[in-house]
Amino acid sequence: MKIIPLFVILFTLSQSIYAQNKKIEITYERKSDKSIEFYYKKNVPGSYYLTLEFDNLENCNCSKTYEKVIKYVSGSLFTLHPANTKKGISFSYKIKYVMGNPDPKINENIVYVLPFKTGKSIKILEASNVGEKYFGSEKPIDWKSFIVYSNQPDTIYSMRKGIVVKISDTYKNDDEINKTYTSKRNLILIEHEDGSYATYKGFDKNEIFVKLGQEVYPHTTLGKLEKFNKTNYRLDFNTFHYLKNLLDNTKSTISNRDYKIKYINPTFYIDNSNRKVQTKEICNVSFNEELKLQEFSKRDKKKYKKNPNEFE
Repeated sequence: MKIIPLFVILFTLSQSIYAQNKKIEITYERKSDKSIEFYYKKNVPGSYYLTLEFDNLENCNCSKTYEKVIKYVSGSLFTLHPANTKKGISFSYKIKYVMGNPDPKINENIVYVLPFKTGKSIKILEASNVGEKYFGSEKPIDWKSFIVYSNQPDTIYSMRKGIVVKISDTYKNDDEINKTYTSKRNLILIEHEDGSYATYKGFDKNEIFVKLGQEVYPHTTLGKLEKFNKTNYRLDFNTFHYLKNLLDNTKSTISNRDYKIKYINPTFYIDNSNRKVQTKEICNVSFNEELKLQEFSKRDKKKYKKNPNEFE
């Protein structure tokens, strides 16, 4: 029986674990014509903005920097062709990536659904900007974020079709403290087809009903609210998209993190009509099948007619 040294086993195991923890992996293949094709594998859901920069590149007359928004699980990136076909290409490279699409094509015609049960009456407040209020930063011009307080642990619903790209379910709130703000809140981040995102904050620990990578639809149940303080439950929600300076190396803090995103003031379906929310407005949550299907493909619509329960 062949004996494999322990350090080899440990090294192989550590390499395997490291690869599994990478969000994006880059591989390449040398072809018989001395060209080199690069591939990617994405181990997390959602869109990622990738840049690959060559440090040393010999025998190839091509750009030293490559940029791409990666949406699929895997695929081809690009091919290097040798300047001299009798010689191979030598190179070294480094990559950077971050969640988001720096150039999204926002669909201004989408109508959002309020994230509560149909028929519920809610009072919507506009949230103050944390950076401005507590850290002395300037409030973004387009700032738009909403708060709804409730006296019960409401179930929260998705506002439009999308993919769950981030879940935080680690915090157990102390509702005996009468606080006005805490960063330690459980949340769900959903990416929409047009490159925009929706954030939902305020879920009770172990009361999130969706999974990472799950596709959700208008009015899919997301989870239940936690008790925020002694008297109220609270949901914070907003929609936004990323800007072109997405890979800026400036360290993100609470006071400056907003400068990489642009907030969206959505049109909601309220009291059976499409309109913007006014702060302190009392709204009745409305929903219909047209809203459900507004971003469905023809294939999805056919499947929905056969079995609507698949799209809850």
